[in-house]
Amino acid sequence: MSRGLALIFVGLAGVLWASSGVAVQDFFAHSSKTPMELTNIRMCLAGAILILLSARRKKFWLTLGFLNRHPRFWLDVAIYGIIGVMFMQFTYFQGISIGGAAATTVITYACPAMVVLWESFCHKRLPKRGEVIAVVLAMSGVFLLVTGGNPTKLLVPAACVVWSLLSGAAFAFSAIYPKHLFAKKIDPYFLTGVGMFIGGLTTFALIDERAWLPFVAADVLFDVSWIIIFGTVGAFLSFNAGLRFLTPEEASITATTEPAASVIISRAIFGTAFGAVESVGIILVLLAIVAPSIIKR
Repeated sequence: MSRGLALIFVGLAGVLWASSGVAVQDFFAHSSKTPMELTNIRMCLAGAILILLSARRKKFWLTLGFLNRHPRFWLDVAIYGIIGVMFMQFTYFQGISIGGAAATTVITYACPAMVVLWESFCHKRLPKRGEVIAVVLAMSGVFLLVTGGNPTKLLVPAACVVWSLLSGAAFAFSAIYPKHLFAKKIDPYFLTGVGMFIGGLTTFALIDERAWLPFVAADVLFDVSWIIIFGTVGAFLSFNAGLRFLTPEEASITATTEPAASVIISRAIFGTAFGAVESVGIILVLLAIVAPSIIKR
């Protein structure tokens, strides 16, 4: 695969993830189902599909054999699936149900700043110049988006801000935690599918009504299908396909396309509009994502 095509695949993944957020917003507008129930069906079905697709790979079975020989690593896979993927999805859906897809997605992408601070703390070092700039840009951008520049008022519901930041924290965790698994040659496709499925199974203990029939109702079937097939399975496959041929800096394009696409799609479908100050905030968050890579170059 050429580098240009790989960039397209990774960028497409960001757009697909953004479109799933908009579909989630439309789902909650037509359904009384809870974010945890939507998390349940999304992770169980998408995880099962990803397992079936990745089972055709030799690395899938090599990973399974490794885990069976070293069963302690199954706990790490479960932690990744539950604390990382499941909690990230649930908090993201919760934020969308309160404040909409665009605001939730942009605030969630303050997570690179969280990663910078965590890595600096763990390695007992001061952040690099590019990392400091990224933190300042992200915090400033979220502040402008949430307050419109007036700290005495909130333009985005406080609960949405909290859930979105929690989703960003879970996103950061899911990016950092599995590094030791990848060092053991754990197949990323295996980890994504199995981790997602395990996380989905745990949600059965957190919901009261274990019924999927309402998810195939006529007014939400398209949303649910899009969230699972395109927004989850398609997005992860597209991202992993392109990631193999790109550097981490080049792959960061997906982190900018998702919040940007979410704002654009939300404007087109729901008429979601932001004022001049909030728009500056969104731009600052996008710059925070790519700042370390640009400065490094």
